[in-house]
Amino acid sequence: MTLTDRLSAPLLPSVNVLSEAQVRGTGCVFCGVTLSTETAVDLGPHKLTRLDEVACWFPRACRPCIGGGYVDVLLTTAFTACRALPPPKTLTDTCRRLRHEIRRRLPAATVAAAESGEGSMAWHAHQRTIDASHDALADEAGERPSPLVLAMRVSELGRRLRDLLRYPPCGGFGT
Repeated sequence: MTLTDRLSAPLLPSVNVLSEAQVRGTGCVFCGVTLSTETAVDLGPHKLTRLDEVACWFPRACRPCIGGGYVDVLLTTAFTACRALPPPKTLTDTCRRLRHEIRRRLPAATVAAAESGEGSMAWHAHQRTIDASHDALADEAGERPSPLVLAMRVSELGRRLRDLLRYPPCGGFGT
């Protein structure tokens, strides 16, 4: 996988928030469903640094997640965050992945706005989505935010990603 492929592919969850099955490759790294040899898609080797030691791990995913279903998992997590209030490390990881997915889709939104002609109603609709996404990306939760603040941040990023779903991610991964 090239650097461009890695930048345009979905961001893998942090190893710290994965179950043992997900780390071992017997569970989908995105949704956690149990995988078999027939249903698993290898995502290639990834380096992991812990305590100044570098190790490799080999994440795998299910076909629905590779086909874009990981976004459904992200959105479900985002929209239930305030109610479920997951641990801060899970919220931080979800926030990181949502921000990455939003950034993957913004170039397509920008192209759609440019192609619709500046000043048209379609241009304004695209631009409203783009501006709201940029605002959400720029809004930082601060240093050591409370779990509720993190959950609200995740919910807002989920809303912005939902608005961007009509735009394909850059790189064509999952399309």
